[in-house]
Amino acid sequence: HQPYERFDSFYEGEEFADAKFAELVPWGKDQTFSGLTHGTPKGAHTPHGWGVLEHHEGFLQACAVWRDGLADGPGMWASIVDGKEQCGYGTWMQGKRHGFFALVKEGGVYLEDYDNGELKKRIKWRRDKLHVTCARCGLLFVPSANTSEEKFCRFHLSKPDYDARYACCGALHAVNPRGCATSTHVEPVAEGDSTMAALAAMAALDLGGDS
Repeated sequence: HQPYERFDSFYEGEEFADAKFAELVPWGKDQTFSGLTHGTPKGAHTPHGWGVLEHHEGFLQACAVWRDGLADGPGMWASIVDGKEQCGYGTWMQGKRHGFFALVKEGGVYLEDYDNGELKKRIKWRRDKLHVTCARCGLLFVPSANTSEEKFCRFHLSKPDYDARYACCGALHAVNPRGCATSTHVEPVAEGDSTMAALAAMAALDLGGDS
């Protein structure tokens, strides 16, 4: 299932009454946030409610509850930093991992136990049979949860030109390397399946797809 439901009545309460949706607003060095935000001394668009934090190097953190800029509830993270495909699921408390997390990497699932951000224990649980790698953005995902409700595959609609600038949005690669559009993830194609390969290529270019 998705890490949050953006129209849940939970976000209609007094705590989030002044929160408004913002997309790709700067939050931290080389990071952007998309979700509910409000103004605080920390910034005009401080994460407050549901949302996803994305780092330019290929890391995202989606959390059901952010409070004044800190993740403070259940959620997930995924990373392709340094070419290492990893993801995890658990709960943050005031910005720190707390309690049990499931870590997925190198084809295995590990159980982690955190105490206020400090890793206390990690054990290998079993082989991962759920996740595949997106053929477009490279992040791990579960196909059965790859729905249009939340789109975590980020990409550019065009290749960068000789100035390393993307024609689709005008951004420089150094400023926004991950992308200006989002869609559902693209499942990998089995070797030798030419029809599926063509469909995957179209999806990678977002031809006829959601964005």
